[in-house]
Amino acid sequence: MRIKWIFIILSLALFYSINSYSQKGIYSPYTRYGLGEIVDQNMGNTMGFGSITSGIRMNDVINYSNPASYTAQDTNSFIFDVGISANTSLQRSSDDQISRRALGFDHLAIGFPVFRWWKSSIGIVPLSQVGYHVKTTTNPNGIDEMENRFEGEGGIRQFYIGNAFDLTKNLSVGVNYYYLFGNTTYNSTAALPEDPYSGLFQKDLNFHLRGSRFQTGLQYEFNLSENSNLTLGVSHDLSTNLDLEKSYEFFSFYQYNDNQGVTRQDTIDRIQQTKDSKFQYPQGWSGGFALQGRKLIFGADFEYQNWSTLEEEFDNLSDSYSLRGGMQYTPDEEALGSYLQRVDYRLGAFYKQSYLNLNNQQLKDFGITFGLGLPLRYNRTKFNIALKLGRRGTTSENLIEENYAMINFNITFYDFWFIKQKYR
Repeated sequence: MRIKWIFIILSLALFYSINSYSQKGIYSPYTRYGLGEIVDQNMGNTMGFGSITSGIRMNDVINYSNPASYTAQDTNSFIFDVGISANTSLQRSSDDQISRRALGFDHLAIGFPVFRWWKSSIGIVPLSQVGYHVKTTTNPNGIDEMENRFEGEGGIRQFYIGNAFDLTKNLSVGVNYYYLFGNTTYNSTAALPEDPYSGLFQKDLNFHLRGSRFQTGLQYEFNLSENSNLTLGVSHDLSTNLDLEKSYEFFSFYQYNDNQGVTRQDTIDRIQQTKDSKFQYPQGWSGGFALQGRKLIFGADFEYQNWSTLEEEFDNLSDSYSLRGGMQYTPDEEALGSYLQRVDYRLGAFYKQSYLNLNNQQLKDFGITFGLGLPLRYNRTKFNIALKLGRRGTTSENLIEENYAMINFNITFYDFWFIKQKYR
């Protein structure tokens, strides 16, 4: 594909991403707490084999989770990656269950060389997502049944600029600068549904977060043989202060039907308040390895993040960690006679201790992943499909267990800079 068409697609996708970042890409009651669901920092290429990233070095993949990996890109190449994700979940409590579905924009990124020893990447990727709708009933006075509704949507996105450098033949370092932005709204309403003239009480809370953070990465590659290597990688998320604006609005009102049968609403009382504060983004570490040969890639990661330092800003948070592993098998990427021989087949698994600690239960999240990398017939552009099947939470301690399936579609355009095609 010609570079000019890639830039056209990039411009359209960038416009779409900026105007759709508040769409719900998730539907989970657990996103009501903290910053919402913290999204795995990877794209569909690596999601299929367990979301491992620390040691991944591939010349046709943008691995922004470890910025040192950018130097693996070919010197004259240009990569453009865009994706969407969808998920469905069965949410089960001790006495009820419900199914939910959601669809949202996932990411947009480009990778390009500056010099042979210096590679860069720019993109927009998610940090967290919020999406839930919960209804409960209580009986505060023993007579009237009160209906409570809780709704929330939004999330935080990150615009990043990354650079990586080859210090030696085997050692690469990199750094990502992220600018975080996003709005999250939380709404709660209480009413007596059996009494059409009763008052309703509503509380709206809006979080507007913005600021910058940095991430560093390092990778060292051991050449085991002519066609195989072992890469060790680490990355560090630096702690930083972000700006957090909280807007509160409390109001009470009642609804009634007038003589024409039209529903009217009168406000009884309204209180508004805005508060500016600082939010400390926690530091975190990730480390792992990847063993890569001509046909097989195998690796594992361990990740830790210090969320318990945010107790003053948010309740119910604990330090989180995760363990991930996976593999990719490509029978013969240069095969001409069989398309299936050129397909990437991916498999992985993960276990995570979430940063949420509710009712003295730190939420666990575990599951398996599958994926396919489907190359286009005449170039290195690929269409990637990744499927993640997992279970999060528990039905004990009045909590909810979620059995979910997430599917990611992304396309990785691959082209070359400054190389003119020759015709005869």
